[in-house]
Amino acid sequence: MGFFTWVGSLIDQFLDWLGEVFRRFIQALVDALQKIWETFVVAVLIAAFGAGATLYVIFYAGAVLGETIMEIWDPRYANSKPSEVFKLQQAPQDSPLPEYRSEAKILKLEDWN
Repeated sequence: MGFFTWVGSLIDQFLDWLGEVFRRFIQALVDALQKIWETFVVAVLIAAFGAGATLYVIFYAGAVLGETIMEIWDPRYANSKPSEVFKLQQAPQDSPLPEYRSEAKILKLEDWN
C-alpha cells in the first residue's frame, strides 16, 4: 500500500493516544517522516525485517530539544533481532511524547512498504 496508507493509520493511532490537542505536533512529525520514509526508512526496514512484515513502532522524545526517536521492530523476532532506531531531527520542539522509552505507546505498522 505504501506510505500514505500507512500514515493514515499512524495518524489515527496517534490521535487516539495523544488526543486532538496535539494534532499540529502529529502533522509536523508525519511531515518529517514523509521526507525520509520512501528514500531511507523503507530500505532499512526491508533489509532488517523483510517486505510485508507487520512491525511495531514507538515514538519518544530524544535527549536533544526537537529530536524524536522512532524505534521499529518485528514482534516475531523481539528476542533475537534488534530494533531499528531512527532519530528525527526535524521533529517539532513542543513534543507531547514521553521522555522515557518505557512510557511510549506501542503502535502497529501495517502496509508500510
